[in-house]
Amino acid sequence: MSYLYVFIDVSGNYDFSNTGTKHLVLTSLLCTDIVPGTIELYALKHETIDQGIDIEQFHAAEDKQAVRDKVFDIISGLNHIRIDSVIVEKRKTDPSLRPLRIFYSMMIENLLKYPFDPRGIDVSRFDKVFIFLDRESGSGREELKKAVKLSLARHLGGIPYAICMHPSGTHPYLQMVDYCSWAIYVKWERREYRPHQKIANLVKSEFPIFAYGTVEHY
Repeated sequence: MSYLYVFIDVSGNYDFSNTGTKHLVLTSLLCTDIVPGTIELYALKHETIDQGIDIEQFHAAEDKQAVRDKVFDIISGLNHIRIDSVIVEKRKTDPSLRPLRIFYSMMIENLLKYPFDPRGIDVSRFDKVFIFLDRESGSGREELKKAVKLSLARHLGGIPYAICMHPSGTHPYLQMVDYCSWAIYVKWERREYRPHQKIANLVKSEFPIFAYGTVEHY
């Protein structure tokens, strides 16, 4: 059996106002093997605990810099994964696009169309596709799940799939996509480039969807 695994994460918040984040970033990690990097992450977890940090899981926004550096070292060494991302500049998002059902449908389609394009990954060669979403992904989790279903129906051509919403602590690759999404997010949100440089070789598409928009709505 041949499987494709897709892990999706969202960085930034859904607050469309001056008090919210400037960007919202959706990121996918695709691979056909979920073993590489797993043992290394578990070893790092126990090494970190041994150093006096009682860490349950890796979370880029919360981890100490020393820990974060080591996680990025592990991820950057994986040559079998593909990262794609859509960057939303929220102040350029027309109010008509902000309802969760519309917003996630548009952004997920733009996120998945690059890897699922015939020039990306030939999905026809897989027996099944597994999609994992972080259960703690905040506002609109069910709308996010529905948007993924709609996009998969357009791209998979009848290939069976399963969508799982799990806490990120239960899957090392959910923690990896969190790290990758955070690296792309801080690049756009606060021009912090160092994390992005660690994974740049893995990023296949990085799409600022409203880059050519000229109207700011707040």
